Amino acid sequence: MKKLFIVFILGLSPVWAGAKNGLYIDDFVFQKQLIIDNKNTCQAFFIHKNWLATSAHCVESCIESACRVKVLLAQGEINASAELSARDVFIPKEYRTVDKDQRVRTHKVWDMALLHYQPQEFLYEFAEGGNATRAEFEQALQKDRKLRVQWKGAMRPQIPVLHTYNGPELMTLNENLIVPRWNWGELEMFSNPKTVLYFGERASLWAADGFGVDHGNSGGAVTLADGGVVGVATAKMNNNLPSDVRRAFPTFGKADDFFLFTGFAPKTTLKFIQNTMLKFGDRPRTQKLRKVVPTIEPQAGL
Repeated sequence: MKKLFIVFILGLSPVWAGAKNGLYIDDFVFQKQLIIDNKNTCQAFFIHKNWLATSAHCVESCIESACRVKVLLAQGEINASAELSARDVFIPKEYRTVDKDQRVRTHKVWDMALLHYQPQEFLYEFAEGGNATRAEFEQALQKDRKLRVQWKGAMRPQIPVLHTYNGPELMTLNENLIVPRWNWGELEMFSNPKTVLYFGERASLWAADGFGVDHGNSGGAVTLADGGVVGVATAKMNNNLPSDVRRAFPTFGKADDFFLFTGFAPKTTLKFIQNTMLKFGDRPRTQKLRKVVPTIEPQAGL
């Protein structure tokens, strides 16, 4: 099978200057925005009250040096956040390897990380700058419903189920995707790709024709209509597929770009999640993915 070459990463975009108008939906407050080392933004989402999942490339700086990961828990007139350090970040050892020429390689099929979330205190800051008190934040909660819902989602998160899949490659997910993104207290949402294909029995790498997912989505949940999560937003690639692959997949051949996400495979990514959480006595909620069918497009040329 021809390899898919990723041309750029969704995350590690510069910190956005301000909020944009977006869609606000209570169902997605289990997801939060991250600021890494005061300069880059990503997404993360609760998979347990003590754990958030994100992309490995979002927190890669934590592998070899000290890092600062701020979880934005509620954003409004006054923002509330929690800070994590390198010791709270867990990345699969398979994500980064060194080849025979001593060059570091990263592997998108392992682009997943866990954040151990047990904050001892919270930081309160005015949106316009300057520290705030807990009492001032409590007053802001009374006036701002969006702030209240975000805060409730952080304090008592509704934990989504992780949909797992481990089967034949080149399968089609016969269900629409919803990819949320928090942008300074506003929710933006992307949905309804035409086709979603699964590549690799053990790799758990999925590809969808582009539907707007872009910078700042990395590390966010890729959700289904039932609210469950099928993967972690990973990367975007331009449509530079070889002609024979375009012929084999006419739907993908017409797409301008593709969106890639890392799924939860029992022998690889899900195993990493389960083993890491089990060290702390925790477990994720999982369920087998049902709506997967054989890809009906011809496979000639692969």
